[in-house]
Amino acid sequence: TKSMKMVSAAKYARAERDLKQAKPLGLGTKTFYEQAEITAPEAEPRRLMVAITSDRGLCGAVHTGIARNIRDQLLADPKARENTKIICIGDKSKAVLQRLFPTNILFVATEVGRKPPTFQ
Repeated sequence: TKSMKMVSAAKYARAERDLKQAKPLGLGTKTFYEQAEITAPEAEPRRLMVAITSDRGLCGAVHTGIARNIRDQLLADPKARENTKIICIGDKSKAVLQRLFPTNILFVATEVGRKPPTFQ
């Protein structure tokens, strides 16, 4: 409906404004890593998979598709599964993937976007 569009436009504008304010904070870190002459150790390749879903909602097919994609990739190659870690952003991805791959879960973030981030 029209009111939902207005609410989402206001939330988007606020998020965009917050992003513009936070952008300079990341430039120092970016410069540091670009200028650091650090090489990664040559070891067995490791993977990080990030599952981004919502905490709740009615888009179940999206959540299922994301979890299914990660599940299929991890079940296809057991050796790669040992060297893969998963970050779940949102409750829906956590609910599915934590049952299947509890040892692979590295970090879970929920309620993302509800409140502005604080760095205290």
